[in-house]
Amino acid sequence: MEINFKDTIRFESDFYVGDYNEYARGHKDCHYSGVTISDTLLPDIQSLHFINKRHIPVLAINFEKNLGFFKDDKGKLVSNCECMLVSDKARRKGWLILAELKYCGGNPRTVNDNFENALAQVKATFLYLRDEKQLFGPGDYNYVWVISLPEHDDLIPFSQFYPSPERLLDYKEKLNVNLICSNVIDILTHQHVRNAL
Repeated sequence: MEINFKDTIRFESDFYVGDYNEYARGHKDCHYSGVTISDTLLPDIQSLHFINKRHIPVLAINFEKNLGFFKDDKGKLVSNCECMLVSDKARRKGWLILAELKYCGGNPRTVNDNFENALAQVKATFLYLRDEKQLFGPGDYNYVWVISLPEHDDLIPFSQFYPSPERLLDYKEKLNVNLICSNVIDILTHQHVRNAL
């Protein structure tokens, strides 16, 4: 998997994914930019947290550092999500996560639109990697899409964002994908992850 990408990172403990694009525009003194994947809590912004108490090896690929991989035949950039995470030791039938974060900017009215946009980006990325690039096949991994709205937990009473059970089943049946909508993911084994909240 990693031969197709540059600047891959490995983790065997907790790690965080955040997107500084919006924040850095309004804070010129910010030392971070773009999508950041780190083993330390990210300063200044809220992030997607992966809990890894069992020290499962994880390969992390920041798609923002691999935009050349997401160009179509005409050289146009294809829609993509933030990153891909793969249980590193279980190359087949391990899990493969595609994650997208959206920041609501403190406005609870943007939650639904941000969620739908994130879901569309993850789906487009998945189909592009599977069908166009043939990076993986239908049964190669346990596919998981993670949609994170990091600021959303603070938007009371909007403490939950989650699609209907019918929609979850639809993704499972048509694309063999499990959808998790959360800001905290628990890595259980090489084959399983879950919403930690």
